[in-house]
Amino acid sequence: MIEIRAMKQNEALKVRKLGKKTFEWFESLFVPNPKDCCVAVEGNTIIGAVLYKYLTVAGKKIGYVDYIFVDKAGHGKGVGSKLVDVCLETMQKEGCDGYSAIVRDDNVGSWKMFVNRGLQRVGLDDLIKQFGILGMFSLTFKTPMNIATGMEFYLKLKHDDLSVKKEDSTSQAFNYFIFSVLLLLPTLIYGFEHAFHVIGAIVSVLGIRMVFGYIGTMLSNEKWYFRVCDGGYIIPFIASLFGGIYLISGNWYPRVYRKEADFKRSLGLTALAQWISLLCIALMTRTQLGELEFIRTMASMSGIFMLISIVPFYPLASFGGKRIFDWNKWLYVIVVLFSLCAVFLY
Repeated sequence: MIEIRAMKQNEALKVRKLGKKTFEWFESLFVPNPKDCCVAVEGNTIIGAVLYKYLTVAGKKIGYVDYIFVDKAGHGKGVGSKLVDVCLETMQKEGCDGYSAIVRDDNVGSWKMFVNRGLQRVGLDDLIKQFGILGMFSLTFKTPMNIATGMEFYLKLKHDDLSVKKEDSTSQAFNYFIFSVLLLLPTLIYGFEHAFHVIGAIVSVLGIRMVFGYIGTMLSNEKWYFRVCDGGYIIPFIASLFGGIYLISGNWYPRVYRKEADFKRSLGLTALAQWISLLCIALMTRTQLGELEFIRTMASMSGIFMLISIVPFYPLASFGGKRIFDWNKWLYVIVVLFSLCAVFLY
């Protein structure tokens, strides 16, 4: 029988060790020493835990689910759901005005748990509407949201109902472009002409990638929509400030996730189509168009994006590399080799 209870003080080390074991190597580096924590115990063994904390934002007390993890021995037993239920009940007893969490974009198991309990996926614009711009910054800097690339914020307020938004591709694509441009504005300190070429080139690359991604969605029977993941927004801003390039994630997502092999193929095809668009742009320098400075800048930007897009693990998995890797390992190797050749040999 599985028991869900508060963590005992002498169990903190065991809980952190389990958390570091459960997550990928990069994410495991950030698993904190647990303070407020509920654990799932089977026999005398801790098989899961949820770490949480309380945040004060714009005069409201917001409960935040920091980490939730379950050992393989507890998979398929509903341990994660039980942990979340107990965690939210505890927050309610503590008088929270709302509940929140951050979840990776394709982590269906986690975000479904929160959605089924009334939390909604919200963007930075929604957080500004609820808490004001200073409240948004306060909230995202008290959580990993400002550095968590590909992560999305989930929120439920106790008294102020969030309007249920229809996930519309057009408005999300618009937000994606506007937000990307805003985060690139620090390049203006290097001169208007330089900023024009960089921002214009990146927006063009993102637009072409989005169109190719849409073509990729047409090769499957899934229903898709475009969505911006504004987690990690501070990194592109800082990169631009120092003359570098980094991007927030925006991608095509299926409205319904399935476990069948053909679904992995659907995700992989969409990511592959996006990668092909970057490859084509990078190779444009080998044509007469390569004589144009703007095209060369586009090719340079697509090369950077291509390298980001072939990484199959967090924090870059949301750019498409993981989808190809999960679909076909041999194809993934070919994509990596072509990317390296296109970027470093051409």
